[in-house]
Formats: sequence, structure tokens, C-alpha cells
Amino acid sequence: MSVIGEVETPASRILYINSKDATTRYGNFDTNFDFQLEEPITVDPHHLILLSLYSAEVPFSFYYFDTGQNTRLVFQLTAYGTCASYMNFGSFNETLAQSKVIYIPEGNYNAVELAKQLTDQLGDTAANPGVFPAKIEFNPITLKFDFIITTAGYRMTIGISNVSNIFGAGVVGGNMNSELGFVYRHRLPADDGDIYFGYDGVNYESGYSSANPSGFPGPVPAPFIPGPGVDRATAPPEAPIIAENVCDITSSIRSLFLRTNLSTNSVLDSHIGGGFSNILSRIPINAESGGTIRIEPVNGDIHKLLIKTKSITSVSLRLTNQENIDVDLNGLHFDVSLKMDFIHERDLQVRPEFREIWDKTQDEIREQLGETAQRIEEQKIQVNPRPDRIPQDTKKKSEEKPDKK
Repeated sequence: MSVIGEVETPASRILYINSKDATTRYGNFDTNFDFQLEEPITVDPHHLILLSLYSAEVPFSFYYFDTGQNTRLVFQLTAYGTCASYMNFGSFNETLAQSKVIYIPEGNYNAVELAKQLTDQLGDTAANPGVFPAKIEFNPITLKFDFIITTAGYRMTIGISNVSNIFGAGVVGGNMNSELGFVYRHRLPADDGDIYFGYDGVNYESGYSSANPSGFPGPVPAPFIPGPGVDRATAPPEAPIIAENVCDITSSIRSLFLRTNLSTNSVLDSHIGGGFSNILSRIPINAESGGTIRIEPVNGDIHKLLIKTKSITSVSLRLTNQENIDVDLNGLHFDVSLKMDFIHERDLQVRPEFREIWDKTQDEIREQLGETAQRIEEQKIQVNPRPDRIPQDTKKKSEEKPDKK
């Protein structure tokens, strides 16, 4: 039986759940599901639940490079000094013979393996030399990828801004900008766009290019002139061209996050602007690919969510990455243990809200400033009184002149 109500102490229970026993599944993976309890968990009057992740076992069977997310890269080959060709909505014209779209097989690569995979697909190999005269190498000293033209007279442009088209729908296959060390912001201003690098046998060139705006305002998508784009900015010529940042092979899944329907107001998430989320716990990736990621009771049971419901009949769980995307375990399942501590309402220390603390602090500061200002004013009067600040009875006495006898 996959779910057992086990009394650990008179005030707690452990709920074991295996994802393969899900009652209802959502999406294409087995990491988003509901589990219906045979008997509801009821809470006595005047009691609450503190929920925490007690333990977990997750197979490291997911891929850092997953189809539809970050397996696609597009290149365009032109003559040295010639900008890449674009379509009227601002993306590469991938129908041209000089365009090359690469889809790497999904899986887990290190930086050296990724560089070899991309170079092999470009075709500049011993078995297929010069098809696309460029190669990609990983520099273990700088932790960056180097992009090298291997035949004089050509320019290679990498479509780092083509991966998210201006319609907002994106391109099937996604992009691997972060993994390669590139940052896509916008096509404008001038220092953004698609990075290019070239070699004419003597000189090198590198910089950014993008589609050529038509100059006419219009609805989204903004109008562009089909054909060769324009060079937005040039970078110092070098051989090879070096990625902007160090590579980030694991950027697609930095950590695993277990989410639940039982609480949505305990954990703040920067991915949604610091708002409340349904995260129950972060699960650090502490195993190698092919191993098992574990959270044991000794290091689990840290963060507790306050549950005010009086009856739990089902539990919804999702295993996601940091961007709230369901993780694909490729057919395998995971186990979690949820701990429920039952506490009396009187034992719960209610802490004041931040706004309440802030307002109280501000009132105290204003009160102290007011008292300080009053003391300073009184000292001024004592040291150098002015007629308008002298009490009336004192002023009258000073104006009275004594009778001369």
C-alpha cells in the first residue's frame, strides 16, 4: 500500500506517497497528479496542521537538455562582412540554403560533450569537412565556449534572438542561450541581437546583427524589411569569438521543487515577482545523473506550512523546476513522505505582520523625533530668547521700568 497513516507521536503522522499510485494524472508526465485518500485526515477542534516534507527519493532520470525546451540552435552562413538574412517579422529566414538548424538529442551533456555534439552537427568533422566551416570548443580555463571559423571568407551568425519570436509563441525546441553563455534581451538597442563572427584570411570580425526595421510604425509584429539585416554593434575582432558569459549547463533544472495544493500562502517565490506560491519544499540535486536524489529525515522536516483546513481528502503534488515547469522523469516514479504535526491553536505563536511592525516602528520614530525637536526648541529659548518666544508675563515685567527716586 502506497499511503500509510503512521502515528509517529501522539501529535504527528507520516503520509507516504508514491507517484505511480496517483488517482489522477495531469499533463504528459507522472510528476503532476492527485492522490485520493481512502479515509480523510481529520483535525480535532481548535487544532491546526504543520505540514513539512519529511523525506523524498527522486530518480535522477530527467534531462538537462529536453526536447521542446533547449535542444535547438540555428546558424546562418554568409560571406565575410555580409549580414544574415531575415524575414519580415524579424527572425532568421531558415528556408535559405545557408541556414542550418540544429536539434541535439535530448539527454545530459557536460560542456565538452555539448561542444562536440554541436560541431558534429554543423558538419565540420573529418568525415564531413567544411559543410558549415565552423567549430565550437569549450575552454576549461575560462569556462566559456569558443566559436571558430575554420575556412576563410565566411561569417557565421548564431540566432540567439530568433528563439523567441515576436508573436510570443516561441519556437519548437526552445533555445540553449544560457547553456552556451549568451544572454538574449531584445533586438534593440544596438548591443543586442544575433551574434556573428567571421574571418577573411587576415582579418576577424564579430558583433551583433538583427533584422532591418522598415521605419514605419505598425502593430505587433513590427514591420521589418525582408532580406539582409543590419549590424547593430561590433565587438573587438578576435579569434575565436568567445561567449559573453560562462556556460551554464544545468540552467534548465537548478533544483527540484515539490508543490502542493494544501497551502498557497507560506512560501515566496522570486519567479513570480516575490508572490506567494504553492511550493512545499526545495529538493537539492545531490546525486549524479542516473542516481537517486534523497532527502532524509535528518535533513528534511525543516520548513513547515501552516494548514488550517479541518479535513484532508486528497493531496495534489507536482515536481517542477525553478520555473514551475513539470519535470519529466522519463517513465520513472518518485516517493515522498509528508509529515503532519498537529498543534493546538493556543500553542501557535502568532507573530505580527510585517506591515504592522513597520507602522509601529514608524510611529515610534516620529514620536521620538517630535520629542527631540521639542527639546531642541526649548534649549534655544533658554540660550537666546527672542521677544516673540518670551512668555507674556515675563515680557511685561521686563518692559516695566523701575521708578526713579
